[in-house]
Amino acid sequence: MINYKMIIAIIYLVVTITSFYPIMYQLMIIIRKNRNIHEDKANSNNPRIEGRVFLVIPAKSEPLDLVEASMKRLASLQSGFNVIYILDNYDNSTLNLIRTLGNKYGFRVIHREKPSGYKGGALNHVIKRIEMGDDDYMLVLDIDSVISREAINELIKHVNLANAVVPHWIASNKDDSLLARGQWIGYLLFFKILKALNDSIGWVPILGSGSLVNIGALRRVGYWPEDVLEDVELGVRFFVNDLRVTYADNALINVEVPVNYGGFLRQQLRWSFGVGRVTRKYFWQVLRKRHGVTVMLYLGQYFAYVLQLISILMLAVMDMAGISIPPWALIVLLVTVVPSLLMYLYSLLRLDKDFGGNPRRDIFAINSANLAFMMALPRIAIANLMGLLNIGRIEWIPTPKGSRKWVRESLNLIPEYLMTMLIIAAFILSIMHLDLVNILITLPYLAGYVRGLWRILNGTL
Repeated sequence: MINYKMIIAIIYLVVTITSFYPIMYQLMIIIRKNRNIHEDKANSNNPRIEGRVFLVIPAKSEPLDLVEASMKRLASLQSGFNVIYILDNYDNSTLNLIRTLGNKYGFRVIHREKPSGYKGGALNHVIKRIEMGDDDYMLVLDIDSVISREAINELIKHVNLANAVVPHWIASNKDDSLLARGQWIGYLLFFKILKALNDSIGWVPILGSGSLVNIGALRRVGYWPEDVLEDVELGVRFFVNDLRVTYADNALINVEVPVNYGGFLRQQLRWSFGVGRVTRKYFWQVLRKRHGVTVMLYLGQYFAYVLQLISILMLAVMDMAGISIPPWALIVLLVTVVPSLLMYLYSLLRLDKDFGGNPRRDIFAINSANLAFMMALPRIAIANLMGLLNIGRIEWIPTPKGSRKWVRESLNLIPEYLMTMLIIAAFILSIMHLDLVNILITLPYLAGYVRGLWRILNGTL
């Protein structure tokens, strides 16, 4: 006879272990760093670009004070760069005020009467409106980004190596909340991985703020993609067209990260949906290239949330149905997953300490970021599936910045309530069935969902 319970347990084990592959993948990339394949050297002597450099700042319904603060910062650079603001969704009175500010600082202000194509559409509008040449470069900045002349010079040093140069982000508002600080620590590891990825395969994804991109290369791949995740998709287009993207670790850009669950959720939904669409469109083209598997594994990290959701749902069903997870399965999970999690946590805390943090205090910040991901899990997973299957759409709304980042919009928390109640019910039933292994595996999820929902409702997440 076929032992269906054993088959279910094996499927659950495989799905669960696979769902943690992003952690293992990132650790592997860092370990591979010592095997540098690319030994490119930037031009540090009088870096120059033959064409012009355009600093382009897209703004979609951003607050006036944020636009003015951005213009003041860029005016202080005292550089010969061409600064252009491309505006969407502004009324005439606000538009006139921004144009007045633009005249004050000597910046050009362009307004799109009929916005289309998301952020990529705005950037393409600028390229065609200004008639940029193939030797020119576009440096895209978000309205909240802070860049120095030194950072721009660092980017320019690398133009002899690649068609696009990616900067190093720093979360400037890391002390605004525990969630913001947790993301700051996450960025420390992310850019360590990015540097290792660059050293290993000579490619990194393009970032939406601070990246310096050659206009001729943009034309070669059909301009900026006019989709919800134009930066990552452009990086993939460069990869499949054998155009180089490199990373400048010393080009530091200050950016703002979401300070609460609402802003975090909005950002992650767009990223997850967008990565799903990019993966669907370029899957086979990427795999046919050298290092294509590494790039596809990078893009597929959001799909791990789909696997995590399936894993949790399977666990809940097994708890409710009284299907016991065999002890050997728990041992396999402990041996394969726990060491990776501990090494990952150690890497975060080590970086936190190296950059002036307090690991004893910041462990709570890391926990806040983990809770936010856990609570957003069902939505992120569904968004990724929507992108992969080309179903529906996600409205592109800029992540709240400036004073707006503090606004706690009313959220429909039905998915969060449902997941929490599901885990509570599963845990109670696992106790009723006296399934010790099920209880041990379900307990961390119970603690996470109950704590996460409580913090969202109390406004501390």
